[in-house]
Amino acid sequence: MNLQILIFVAIAIIIGMCCGAVIVFLIVVQRRRQKVDSLVSTKSLIGLFATVEIPFDRTCRGKVRIKIKGSMLDFTAGTDDPVGFKAGDRVLIVETNENQVWVVGENSLSR
Repeated sequence: MNLQILIFVAIAIIIGMCCGAVIVFLIVVQRRRQKVDSLVSTKSLIGLFATVEIPFDRTCRGKVRIKIKGSMLDFTAGTDDPVGFKAGDRVLIVETNENQVWVVGENSLSR
């Protein structure tokens, strides 16, 4: 009687360990397939809206802040727009060059 119980317990433990190993293997395979990329390319900023932090116009540069992929990033900004921008204005990023962005005003989109 005791021998049968010991055999039953041993088989249950072996089956449990095998099932656990299969589940861990499947989790590892799934995690390796996932691609986590928090790198932000400046090209991916085109078409997004930003907020002016340091005022600027066509004669001087300023700074804009954008929220992307859960992070707040600041960029040097310039514009060819005849109207200057003040802090808090929303602007649209239309071009990037290295770590600088070129923007137009939100109001100029409705023209």
